[in-house]
Formats: sequence, C-alpha cells, structure tokens
Amino acid sequence: MQVLTVISWFAARRSRRPLFELVQGSLTNRPALIAIVSDQYTNEHHIRPFAPLAERLEGRMDVILAAEWHAEDRVAEGEALYRSLAVAPQVRARLTADEGDQRVALVVRQKKPIALLELFFRERARVDDEEELRLRALEDAALLRLEELLRLLPPQPPPPSRLLAPGEHDFAANGLCRACNQGSSTLSLCPGTRKDEGPRRDRFELIELD
Repeated sequence: MQVLTVISWFAARRSRRPLFELVQGSLTNRPALIAIVSDQYTNEHHIRPFAPLAERLEGRMDVILAAEWHAEDRVAEGEALYRSLAVAPQVRARLTADEGDQRVALVVRQKKPIALLELFFRERARVDDEEELRLRALEDAALLRLEELLRLLPPQPPPPSRLLAPGEHDFAANGLCRACNQGSSTLSLCPGTRKDEGPRRDRFELIELD
C-alpha cells in the first residue's frame, strides 16, 4: 500500500490553512517521512525519491511532501511546522533549505522527531542509463536506512485503557476482577480501582541516517 501525500503551495493557499495544520492533519501515530521543497513537479506519482519510497515501504511509513514552496514561505511555514513537531531550532534550518540537489527530510513517529534523512528531488522523467543507475542507487540506500530504522523502533504502545469508575470491577476473560479477585456475579463494589497510567511515550534522540 502506497501512502504518499503531496501538499503544493497552491493547494495550501486555496485551503486557507497553514502548512503545519495540513501536515498535522495527515499524520497518524505511524512513522512518517516529511520534507518541504521548492521544486516544481508535473505529477505527484513521478516525484523521486518520494513516490518510489512510499511505494516500496508498502504502508509501513507515510510519506508527506510539501512541494513548490518558495524560499520565504518555505522558511516561515517550515519553522511553524517543525516547531509544532518539537524539532530543535538548530535543525530547522537544514530542513527548510534547498542546497543543490540535496534535500533533507524528517522522520517522525507518534508525531515526534526521531531522525533526519538526506535525499534529493527529481521528476521521474526519462534519463540516460548512467543517471538512472545513480538515482536508483540513491533510492535503494535511502530505503535501506529507513527499513533499518523501522526495525530498531520498539512496538507501538497499546492504546490507553478506559479509566474505571470508582467501585467498578475490572473483569478479566476468566470472569475474575483483576483488582479484587471477585467473580463477575458479585453484587458488591470493587474495593480498589485500577490506576490508569496511560500510554508510555517512546523516547528517541534525533539521529541522522547517513
């Protein structure tokens, strides 16, 4: 399953919503690759390496690309986006800059930054055999780094359990309350209510995939 979202400058202006809202609206707790570039494109399914990566990752990671963003808007909107994702100030400049063929993308999980990845931007247009081999090698290397990162990530934490009301029993599959060990046929209130600690957040240091 290919999960690719492309947000153009024109589409963002037409929606009258800031970029950070559009990106946040596309994010889930799954891992995602995010980039903002100034490059123009003709077909979002032809954008390299973003479209090929989304296809080859088969839904294990979302790919969100903001394209056609000129320098002033890219920096201002990118600052707001990466600030909303708790990216360190010294990293934001790298994520909003276009330097030659190099583009830098951010990897997030549960809407928190975990890694940077150096990429490039190219339309999937016809190129000579030598250039095609070079681009495929770059895409292969990026895919390997992302797959290695996915393997290193711990499992997603379970969703938070419902908070029990005072006196409510927490019956297990065997019909016994986990808190007081009374059976499901009991008419008495539970003397203890399970404390809901909520989900634990994974902690990562921002790493560079190079």
